Parts: sequence; C-alpha cells; structure tokens
Amino acid sequence: MSFANNQVFGDDITVTYGSAIYPLGTERLVLGAQTGVGDQVWVFVYNSSGSSIAANTLVRHATTSAQGTVSSAGTGLNPSYLVGITQSALPGVTTTSSTGVITSGPYGWVLKRGVCTATVTASYTRDQALIVSAATAGAVDTVTTAASSTFGYGLGLSSGGAGVAGTAQVYVSIL
Repeated sequence: MSFANNQVFGDDITVTYGSAIYPLGTERLVLGAQTGVGDQVWVFVYNSSGSSIAANTLVRHATTSAQGTVSSAGTGLNPSYLVGITQSALPGVTTTSSTGVITSGPYGWVLKRGVCTATVTASYTRDQALIVSAATAGAVDTVTTAASSTFGYGLGLSSGGAGVAGTAQVYVSIL
C-alpha cells in the first residue's frame, strides 16, 4: 500500500478514472490547511458493483476481490468490512457495446478518516457514536451505548432536521 501527501497528486479527490492510474489501496493525505476541516485520509478504490455508488455513501470491501475493490455497503455491517465514504458519486463500470472499452470511471477516491458528509437515517443524533444503519443500505446511524462496534461520531444535525433522514457532517475513522 502506498501513502503520499496530497501535493504529489496532480488531480483532485473528486476525479474518477477509467483505469487504475494509482495502485489500489493507495492512501492520500489531504492536510487540514487544504480542507478547512482537519486532515483527511483518502484511499484509491475500484467500484466493482456494476452500478454507480451515490455520494455520501458507505462502501465496503467487495467479497472475493482484490484489496481496494469496493461495492456499496449493505445494512448492519460490522465496521471491519468498511473501506470509506464516497464524497462524490463513484461510477460503476460502463462499457461501449461495440468496442468493450470502459467509458465511465469506476476508479476513484473514498474518505477513510476525517470530517465528511454522510447519508444518515432518521434516528441519527449528533454527538453520538456512528454505526452502520440496520435499515438503510450505505447510511450511518448513531448509538448511545458502547455495545456496538463504532467507526466515528456525529458532528452536525441532519440536513433534514432532527428525526429526519438526510446527510450530516460526521467524523469517521475506518481502519
């Protein structure tokens, strides 16, 4: 696994690619001076799901695939399966029928540590520990007890308001 500061990359973390221009699993540090919300660690991944993964969605390691290969997270997952959270949509593999060439970029960056925006459930509450939602695929929920494996905490209110699903600012630390 490679690790480098954001200054060595010639592109933005929102860019997607049609091929693996970086080794899968490469980690990229974006300093707080660049983000305005603290240091962030991003990981380079390949979306093997065959369909796009929406922005602000949890992604998991794809089963029986190489490191750095991801798919959308399901519900109620143990955090050890998680890779990160998309901050912009990650396209699925799209090929042209005549040439078989990949025309959409299934390679891109997902956030694994730092402050970000995440899809949250209606029961999300800020200032509590994050868990994978048991009801909504790819979303985070919160828990008040330490009985569940957690991977971060809620910072802000849901964009829909208290008791409404939407997005919220959270801090994640995914191994």
